[in-house]
Amino acid sequence: MDVKYKVRVTTGNLVHSGTFDSISITLVGTEGESPKTALDNWGVDFYTGAVSDYEVSCKHDLGDIVLLRLHKECMLKLFATNWYCTFITVTSPKGAEYRFPCYQWMEGCQTLELREGTAKTPAMDTLPLLKDFRIKELQKRQSDYGWKVFAEGIPHCLDVSSMTELESEVKFSFTKGALFAERGASKTIELKLRGYSDSQESWEKLEDIKDVFWFNKSDISEYITEHWKEDAFFGYQFLNGLNPRMIQRCTKIPPNFPVTNEMVTKFLGDDTTLEKELEKGNVFIADYKILEDVPAGLNNERQRYIAVPLCLLHLTKEKHLMPLAIQLSQTSGPESPIFLPSDPEWDWILAKTWVRNADFHVHQSVSHLLRTHLLAEVFALATIRQLPTCHPLYKLLIPHTRYTFHINTVGRETLMSKGGIFDQQTALGFEGLVKLLQKGTKALTLTSLCLPEDLEARGVSSLPHYYYKEDGLKLWAAVERFVSDIVNLYYPNDHSVKEDCELQKWMEEVFEKGFMDQETSGVSSSFSSVQELKKFLTMVIYTCSAQHSAVNSGQFDFGSWMPNFPSSMRKPPPSTKGTANLEDYKDTIPEINITSTILSTLWLLSAPPGDMIPLGNYPEEHFTEESPRRLIAAFQEELKKISNEIEERNKSMAKMGGPVPFGYTYLYPPEIENSVSI
Repeated sequence: MDVKYKVRVTTGNLVHSGTFDSISITLVGTEGESPKTALDNWGVDFYTGAVSDYEVSCKHDLGDIVLLRLHKECMLKLFATNWYCTFITVTSPKGAEYRFPCYQWMEGCQTLELREGTAKTPAMDTLPLLKDFRIKELQKRQSDYGWKVFAEGIPHCLDVSSMTELESEVKFSFTKGALFAERGASKTIELKLRGYSDSQESWEKLEDIKDVFWFNKSDISEYITEHWKEDAFFGYQFLNGLNPRMIQRCTKIPPNFPVTNEMVTKFLGDDTTLEKELEKGNVFIADYKILEDVPAGLNNERQRYIAVPLCLLHLTKEKHLMPLAIQLSQTSGPESPIFLPSDPEWDWILAKTWVRNADFHVHQSVSHLLRTHLLAEVFALATIRQLPTCHPLYKLLIPHTRYTFHINTVGRETLMSKGGIFDQQTALGFEGLVKLLQKGTKALTLTSLCLPEDLEARGVSSLPHYYYKEDGLKLWAAVERFVSDIVNLYYPNDHSVKEDCELQKWMEEVFEKGFMDQETSGVSSSFSSVQELKKFLTMVIYTCSAQHSAVNSGQFDFGSWMPNFPSSMRKPPPSTKGTANLEDYKDTIPEINITSTILSTLWLLSAPPGDMIPLGNYPEEHFTEESPRRLIAAFQEELKKISNEIEERNKSMAKMGGPVPFGYTYLYPPEIENSVSI
């Protein structure tokens, strides 16, 4: 009597997931294989979202089902359709269920081999068939996904030249791709119709900047338009703006920034001194030394300028962070004056704008591009190349790599390339961008990428109204618990980590291609303990999700009022005081076309991305066992709790006496994407 297996096949819900082509299946068990069996219930079986049941008959019991083969044959070669299969379940005559995650496209005539979905490290595989499958799967992946050097001294990237070369699995969905293209086109057309994208003139009135994106407003962007000159808001941005990791505690005034008590005593209060405030830990500094020797480029074929500021800040009795002094170079002297809040209005505004311009360069190049996008691509590519689909850490990490290859490839084509946005619309230019990325890469450390350690190292753990810190620490702890619990399921001791050859190859590639073999980074080329593994994986997931959200999502909010976040400066930093005025200011900040293009870019990169999967949501069921699925549910519950706490905090912001009347949402879990995808 024939033995019958029940097979359930699920087609994805993505646009164009279905196919009219013929699909067959072969089951592979420990005791043999089934005949190749057509999956056909008459009519169209594999339409978008279809869940279809079939029977596969065999002459004898196949034992445990460990692999299956899907065969796709084109009905009409000229009209072949692709198929996106998400999941297949096989049930034996005895009721045993075998689950096969797929989540892959089948294109043209193709055979796709899948293994049963139970997560296993190399040591857990004993069958020669499955050991061989692991090796062949990685060999194919390494053939399909290679490394290349975009520029010497920065993290390596995927070896493709354009989006057309990307594998289907890593491309934007039709929905996301269409939305991204439509937004980019609509902004270009709108700006041309208004004449903004062609004018190389200075803004006649600063208020006119509001007209560029008059219909895209938020509470934050509206507030900034009205309050951008205020010192309290300037200080607030070091805590909760786009680049909340520049500030550090100052315990001693640097010799190249000779701020004296006499300069700042009137801003500190009558009952204290600069020395006393330094001792109390109330003085902070933002040092943009990384910009030193970075060459400035040309915009509109005219020279641009880069300052290398030092900014001293003070935590007041009211717990507001206020700027005390600004120097626009790293060398003190008569031609490098120290600007103070008591200086003439436009002197002080211009000095603060130079700091904001320096922050633009460091944020966009280092905090955003290098430390989230480029590192996320390294983590993603090493995962694809070195961890097979059955590996528990592949299953853990793969949701946090979604669309990263696509968005970074777009970035290399349009933003980072010679003639791209960075080259033409920012003071850095292409050469300056590469040099700043090289300096940022050389300065990369594991400590700085791990939020709790970074806060301690910068001496800012106790700063009030630091919502990036407060929300970030909660999220870090939640990710850390989730990662630790997952790792504990598969790695009982340090030896199990050391003997995992696939994991060690993954770390070796990350160290070599991402951290450029730099031992000074504090990153090792291998793992020697469970604890090391947990810490590094926590950093990876946090970087690809929460940290990216913190430095990306507010770009238009904080940058739509261009003087708050200028991409270039047309005149050199002032070498004397008392010469600045409104006209001089307008001739220093970016002209109309540069402003308009940058604002369009910031809007595109921080608008709701479409087809988003929030942090902790895993609609693709890579883990098939009950234990990791329970841990995912617990992680989701913890994120809900954090979300509720943030909601309550934000509702009461206006009553808390903080420097701004709006909440901080860039680390609000429902608005954090699982991966770097925009």
